Amino acid sequence: MEEKPKLPDQNTPPRPQHEDPGYEVVDAEGNIKLPGFKSVDGGHESTEPLKENQEDQFDDEQPAPEDRVQALILTGFGINCEEEFAAAYKLAGAEATIVHLNQVLHGHVSIHDYDILNFPGGFSFGDDLGSGVVLANKLRYRKNAAGRTLLDDIKEFVANGNFVMGICNGFQVLVKLGLLPNLSGTITPEVTLTHNASGRYEDRWVRLKVNPESNSPFLKGIDTLAVPVRHGEGRLIIRGADTLAAIEAQALNCLSYVDFDGSPTDVYPHNPNGADLNCAGLTDPTGRVFGLMPHPEAFLSLYNHPDWARRKRQNPNLSEEGDGLKLFRNIVAHIQPHPPAPSPLGEGEPDGKSDSLVEEAGAYYERRGRRAEGLLTSIEQDVFTAASGGKWETLKVYGREMRKNPTPAEDALWQAVRGEKLGVAFRRQHTIAGYIVDFVTLADKLIVEVDGEIHQHPEQADYDQARTDLLQQHGYRVLRFPNHQVIQQLPEVLATIRQHLDPASAS
Repeated sequence: MEEKPKLPDQNTPPRPQHEDPGYEVVDAEGNIKLPGFKSVDGGHESTEPLKENQEDQFDDEQPAPEDRVQALILTGFGINCEEEFAAAYKLAGAEATIVHLNQVLHGHVSIHDYDILNFPGGFSFGDDLGSGVVLANKLRYRKNAAGRTLLDDIKEFVANGNFVMGICNGFQVLVKLGLLPNLSGTITPEVTLTHNASGRYEDRWVRLKVNPESNSPFLKGIDTLAVPVRHGEGRLIIRGADTLAAIEAQALNCLSYVDFDGSPTDVYPHNPNGADLNCAGLTDPTGRVFGLMPHPEAFLSLYNHPDWARRKRQNPNLSEEGDGLKLFRNIVAHIQPHPPAPSPLGEGEPDGKSDSLVEEAGAYYERRGRRAEGLLTSIEQDVFTAASGGKWETLKVYGREMRKNPTPAEDALWQAVRGEKLGVAFRRQHTIAGYIVDFVTLADKLIVEVDGEIHQHPEQADYDQARTDLLQQHGYRVLRFPNHQVIQQLPEVLATIRQHLDPASAS
């Protein structure tokens, strides 16, 4: 017979406990009599905004949203770090816009309306064929109606002086595309990222050192930084001694894994993946395309670090910003320069430094001018909507034209629902979240789409699903009916719509 486990006597009163004064109690000789269980540093319990060192301070005056640096962040297909990416840019003073990749591929959003294009981390397409491979191929080979690929647009985007950043899976995509390191300038893969030498997924904190010869504005003024890694395929493999030597000669190996004393190392776990050159990140020769395996967007606050309490006690004046935020502050400050104001009296000539600042600002103000014409969509209050003017006005024009020339199925359904015939007010060809939807009742957040034969095409089906997913993220329910069903089975279609309406508002 098995012996029963010995359980505590529920009737035994608890032992008396010392009252915790919140600090260590010691005797005259300094021996600890009672350890403190509460923090002696009340600063972290404060609700005040994060503090910064004087050297980390930036101007208090923030530009208006339309004048801020515009960061486009791609998501979809397994990407999952877009929100952290957006938070980093917002903290750095930029305007962050998250869009599904399909919105760019189908021409609803143009990367040329932004200052920096961002590829976040995640597991795009499940990494089924290798990390970043499928997404890179989609960008390289999928052509739009004009016969252009998104890679064609990215080449033009960078040539126009704009910036590209990829983190973890995003870095893998840039490497597999050949945008990094791009020694030849032909956007041909020259290195690769493969499985970690440890043979397993690595989730740990590491320390990085910036190559002092790097020309990348992302890393300006940074010496070392602590960041987490979260990857299974982060080992950089460089093909051939010539390629390795060229990367070193041009300082494109901009970030290295370092050990406890700050020396580049190939020793695990300081180097978590066994990368050639102990490399954690690369830039292209221009410094405008930048990628790294670790996650700076995961260290925006000091309190993201697992050892923040000890660090704060050792240095009470330690900045409450995380090391990773420095990269985002750097690029935002670089893209949005502040040219010197003219002399109040109009006397004197600007010095050479001022001239260079004004010249450097040219591309930024050109983009700002385009945005002033409304060629941009943005996230407002965490909801993707069309910005005032520009694209919004364009969509309104399209909507009016579509209302004037409905398909037979659209017209039949409109006649059946207009005038609150179902007990609710429907709008037709209305813009929601950057899309024109066929019919919507805003009170019930129900969208009804009437689809032609083109929607049976696999590629169009993928786009429709992505569009539906985005609308659902904003709280809308979406019903889809093919044209023939609306024409031939209108009563059944109306019955289905009634079932999805709010019972309190439907007749």
